[in-house]
Amino acid sequence: MYRHMILKSWCVIAVAALALSGCSGVKTPPLGQVGGVVTLDGQPLTKGQVQFVPDSSKGTKGRMAVGLIGTDGRFALTAFKPGDGALVGFHKVVIICEEDVPAFDPKVAPPPPKSLIPVRYTDVKTSGLTAEVKSAGKNDFTFALESRPPSK
Repeated sequence: MYRHMILKSWCVIAVAALALSGCSGVKTPPLGQVGGVVTLDGQPLTKGQVQFVPDSSKGTKGRMAVGLIGTDGRFALTAFKPGDGALVGFHKVVIICEEDVPAFDPKVAPPPPKSLIPVRYTDVKTSGLTAEVKSAGKNDFTFALESRPPSK
């Protein structure tokens, strides 16, 4: 009886381990490795986040990819697991870079963080930044942000 319980326990553990290891049969959509650099007025942006939002108007649908900007302005995107890239296809690009929030009184709501870049780059509708991710080749993008609004 005791051996039967041990064997049954090991079977349950083995099945759980297989389920958690990703053997669920779910197929990840095609991805392309994506990286690049973000600058502001010609200088590397030293922190922040890059978001690739699939452009459904051009047929790309699915999960957004996100990457943190390093002190050298470089980023690498993640969609499903670290560094795997972004969905193949067309994307609208958003850049977010905010000041660090100082310590605050927990009894009072903190003020919203201040953007360190022009706010237009933080919204998918106004950023004007786009990218096409390909499955093969290098997907290395440079996003050159400007403090002044574009001249008309």
